[in-house]
Amino acid sequence: MPAAVPIIAVVAAGAVSAAVGGGIIGALAAAGTAIVVSAIGRSVLPAPKPKLAALNFSAPGAGRTQSLRQPITEHRIVLGRAKVSGPIVFLHSATDDEGRAFGFFHMVVVLAAHRVRAIGTAYLGDKPETDASFAGLVRIDRHLGDPDQAADANLLAEIPGKWTADHRGRGRAYLAVRLKLKNAAFPSGPPNVSAIVDGADTILDPRTGATGWTDNAALCLAWYLTAPFGWKASWHDIDLPSLIAAANVCDELVGTRAGVHERRYTVNGTLSLAEGKIEITRKLVAAMAGVLVVSGGRFFIHAGAPALPAATLHGDDLRGDVTIASARPRRDLFNGVRAVHVDPAKNWQPTDAPPLLASNYVAEDGGEAIYRDLEFPLTTSVSTVQRLMKIELERNRRQRSVAFPAKLSALRLRLWDGVTVALDRMPSFPARVTGWSLAPEGGVDLALAEEDPSVWDWNASTDEREAGDSPSVVLPNPGVIAAPASIIVATPQGVAFAALGVSWAAVGSAYLAGYELETQPQGNVLWQGFASGLTATSATVPTSVPTAFRVRARSTSGAVSAWRTAGTPALVASPSADGIAGGIRIDGGFPADAVKLQVFEAAAADLAAATKLPDEPTALPFDRTGLGTGDERWYWLRSVSAEGNVSGFAGPITATAL
Repeated sequence: MPAAVPIIAVVAAGAVSAAVGGGIIGALAAAGTAIVVSAIGRSVLPAPKPKLAALNFSAPGAGRTQSLRQPITEHRIVLGRAKVSGPIVFLHSATDDEGRAFGFFHMVVVLAAHRVRAIGTAYLGDKPETDASFAGLVRIDRHLGDPDQAADANLLAEIPGKWTADHRGRGRAYLAVRLKLKNAAFPSGPPNVSAIVDGADTILDPRTGATGWTDNAALCLAWYLTAPFGWKASWHDIDLPSLIAAANVCDELVGTRAGVHERRYTVNGTLSLAEGKIEITRKLVAAMAGVLVVSGGRFFIHAGAPALPAATLHGDDLRGDVTIASARPRRDLFNGVRAVHVDPAKNWQPTDAPPLLASNYVAEDGGEAIYRDLEFPLTTSVSTVQRLMKIELERNRRQRSVAFPAKLSALRLRLWDGVTVALDRMPSFPARVTGWSLAPEGGVDLALAEEDPSVWDWNASTDEREAGDSPSVVLPNPGVIAAPASIIVATPQGVAFAALGVSWAAVGSAYLAGYELETQPQGNVLWQGFASGLTATSATVPTSVPTAFRVRARSTSGAVSAWRTAGTPALVASPSADGIAGGIRIDGGFPADAVKLQVFEAAAADLAAATKLPDEPTALPFDRTGLGTGDERWYWLRSVSAEGNVSGFAGPITATAL
């Protein structure tokens, strides 16, 4: 289980120079050495620094969702599912469909250096492409990176000569984005573009022979070892029995605190080719708490799990004195773990996992809490992260190590094999081979580390800690402003009106510049601008017909909020009137967008002479009572919305009281 700066431990003198020159497989086979990529020991082959100094790709999630422009940049690998952006390889502005110069903005963003299974929802800044504010302004074409994919048809048609049939992007998954730049939708100019990507789908599963998408950590590591941008190994260089065993471990189901099951180890994230092969390999190994062993010219992949003893080492296997250390140096001990992972629920950003502090180990260390900080850039499950944290802690507290000078009988052992140490005058105990080298005088020098099956135990009900929300830090953003919370129309009480009053809730923002109010009189298809830059939260609008209103806030940056609307409610459908004893029953279809009705009554078919009844029915039928036998009345009905706005009149209808 790797630490915050995971490690390459090279066992056998001279392995460094042999591994670096002329290809790792052949060099190691010729030298008769073995290496193990894990979190044990100290770094002998340090991970290369990223070539792009402006971005730290080694941090979880760092730069993974940001598009960037660089004259020379590295591509990315996407495994499992992740929110990804990437290098912008093409930018162009053109006249839009309204004749505005530079109104259309084209960009091409490469997401992966290989074919992917799918490109899902794209995001412009923090908003999905389906956000209502982008309606009619955004077009995104997706290309999965097929080796024979054709050039983007829309770019060919709209930018001839700039994007040609030779610009195919073969083997590159990318987005071709066209934005219609409007200040309301893009107040700060073209936004950052990212997307949810289901990564590589050319991953071989030797258990079935099928090739496709998977987030199985062991299979993804094997895919990278054989990839043209990876170690370029052949499948003959990979030990299939160990790979199959590791893949099965990764697919084991483990219970969680939420009462569901998840697979033991998965990888979901993105890696920059700028990180280098060793660093990428280290991260893939870290995701499954395992190791990658290179021995005898072959790759052996192991996922974190209890070891089955491959041999028992007795005193008869010794060729010299054995050395046993019962405790680690104080500087190498820790009793708590803090970790960072990538959380899809928090916009795929680095997130702290619940810290782990073991009180029993704190007591052993004299009451001092000693933490180790870990990073898991390819792990998106907080449950999995907590299991990895516990594995690392428990491994560290198994402190016995053995320097075992063995006879040639130890040639049967390989790095990371499980063994049982059974020596005279001490109880036997399980261990792993963490170092292996040929001795000059003949024999094999083994380094053994104590192994305990309980390291891998997990009880979700007691071991998994509840993941609490981290406090959110709210920073000022003049590019975002809220809409008014409500809008109210002063409901007219008479038959006729010459103006309508409208008011709205104030927006509490330090960046508020004012409001924009628009109207839509009855019979109009388009909205009409009434006022802009209002500092008040009310207005009186001259109108004599039912009118819809809408208002939005505008910030000092020019960004605008969504509209808050007071629409014109629908008319009462098919109104009718029938005489009843001592009154008249009014009926019809009550509009869904109305909360009540105004009823106007007259003794003749003259709306100007009608007066509003005090009662305002909230449902139909409605009985008008208090009339005498033979009284004839005429009625007009007007709907009222929740915002107080009114419709036109339905009617007239007439009836005579019985």
